[in-house]
Amino acid sequence: MNIGTTINVPTPPQSPTAFQLKTFATSSAPSTPPISTVITVGTPGAQTPSSSTSYFPNTVTPQVQQQQQQSPSLVSLLNQPVTRAVILLTIILSLVGLGGKFPEHCTSPSYVLYAGEYLSLFASPFVIPLTPSLLAAAQVGLVSSVILATTNILSLALFEDQLTAVFNGDGSRIFRNLFFVMMALTMALRSFMGFIFSRATGWQIPELFFSDSMFECNFGLAPYLFGLLMVQSLFPTSNEKAPSFWNLKRIHIQLLLCLVNVIPKTIVWWAGAGMIVGFFASLTISFQRRLGRWGGKVKTSTFEKNMWDEEIYAAMLAEDESFSDSTITSEPSTSFKEKKSSISSPWKVMAYVLPTLLLVLLILVGCNQYHTFREDIPNEVISRTIEPQTPYLLTLVLMTAPRKRGATYIRETLSSYLANFPDEEVDSLYSRIQIVVYTHFTDFPGYDDAKAYFDTIPKARKHVKWVRDEGSEKNQRKHLVSAIRKVGTVDDSVYLGVMEDDFPFCDNGWQEMLNTIYRAHTEVKDHCGIFVGTGGSGLIFKRSVALTASFILESDVQSAALGLTTPPPDISLQDCLMGEHEFCSSCAGTLVTSRTLLQRHLGYNSSTSGDGYDKNQFQCGWRQPFNGKPN
Repeated sequence: MNIGTTINVPTPPQSPTAFQLKTFATSSAPSTPPISTVITVGTPGAQTPSSSTSYFPNTVTPQVQQQQQQSPSLVSLLNQPVTRAVILLTIILSLVGLGGKFPEHCTSPSYVLYAGEYLSLFASPFVIPLTPSLLAAAQVGLVSSVILATTNILSLALFEDQLTAVFNGDGSRIFRNLFFVMMALTMALRSFMGFIFSRATGWQIPELFFSDSMFECNFGLAPYLFGLLMVQSLFPTSNEKAPSFWNLKRIHIQLLLCLVNVIPKTIVWWAGAGMIVGFFASLTISFQRRLGRWGGKVKTSTFEKNMWDEEIYAAMLAEDESFSDSTITSEPSTSFKEKKSSISSPWKVMAYVLPTLLLVLLILVGCNQYHTFREDIPNEVISRTIEPQTPYLLTLVLMTAPRKRGATYIRETLSSYLANFPDEEVDSLYSRIQIVVYTHFTDFPGYDDAKAYFDTIPKARKHVKWVRDEGSEKNQRKHLVSAIRKVGTVDDSVYLGVMEDDFPFCDNGWQEMLNTIYRAHTEVKDHCGIFVGTGGSGLIFKRSVALTASFILESDVQSAALGLTTPPPDISLQDCLMGEHEFCSSCAGTLVTSRTLLQRHLGYNSSTSGDGYDKNQFQCGWRQPFNGKPN
């Protein structure tokens, strides 16, 4: 039983607030519960002595400690205000999702930034994917989806139970505000990260370009639970052991519940955004608690400190040093220990939160590498899977024409193609791939020199055809129309690719092109083509679509002859692949692109149209122009 002693002070400060400090039994005193001394400041008799109340919130009496040791029931956990609201919203929105109208797909920055699907973003934490389309978009199965939703709600309930207690009397309101503010900030940060590491940096800083930053999607509470994990790491669980990172038993349990989300798929960008928000939330919480708010220790007045001998006061601070986030306001004569306690608090936040953040981030990155790693598709599998009855799987038309100042790039570009072909052995895939070098210029020395050079190379003689139409007019539209029809109507090929002679393949670019073609065929059955380059190079059409595109170009030729404004030829071809032209309307939403440019631009200063480009533009590793926009 605690013993309270009331001392009436004759000259109190103006504030009638009651402050409390602990006294300490001597070493010879029997082992009894700590004695609280209540100093009543203000009008005598205004306060009654109390032994059960303390301004040290984390000071636990035996009765309270016994209550804390009792495990809360599942019903009481799920009946907490925030958890209860989340469960209700989840049931409602998941039932709406079963109707198949909303949301239509998993939420990612690509849909938020370019389709304006903000409502889907706000609803995404409360949606359990149950329909086949949503399960496919979320990359999980039905059983996995239900298990993840269950564990995430349980994890939220545990966070609410623990953090509400930490925040003390008004903990429920503080936790509610904290949780929903963190959700909003995580959504905003995730969309911002998608823009920065995809659209903003993807053009000229390949090292900072990550395609998944734009496309990685999410359903459920996982990102926000990772944020709460950072907040929870502020508070050690044991009052008996010294606080340390390895003593955070609550974090161990919550960490395992959070990491369940990375088993079926990668969520490194969403979870990373949540953890960043959680880290800064932890700093904010620590600052507030140092000021005596949000469950932190109250300030100690100068009047109180003058009432106690400095040695006793220092001993009180030492005994209560487990309150790592306390702040002692002081006069210039504040003791060294008080200053040290105030200064070191942010570093203690770093000591608890940063190791947790780095450990979780390391696990997330490792899981991301596991989930996103894709082996190259074997040649035999590609050949056997993609219309084996068609003689040619892929025909690449390498367009070449005279350039400014006599520059020619045919030799370097064609060499980058042939470097991927086998020398002598028969290969089932490469026997179905051919390259056609095409020009419609009668007088073109660069073409003649290149043909003479490659005629001496056995695999070039086997896989390369040279086609020349007579002419001298520099008209890129007519050039393309002639090439597509000349090649596309003669050889029966599944795909017909339009390539420019100044775009050689990057290292491993050829194999990545084959992987992209295979995945387009297997995953997007009705696709019209693939885009692996930029401008007018790297456009790989289904043969029938390429022939349709030639009519679009022919129409543009006629319109230009009448003095009408027409789009550049490469834009007309891109519009066809994207289904934005009435002739190709069936292609809408089916374009498949590579993650990055698989070809680099050599002819930046000798373009056949325009004033050229910067030397460092459109190089290997750059974001593919249409990568980032939803189909």
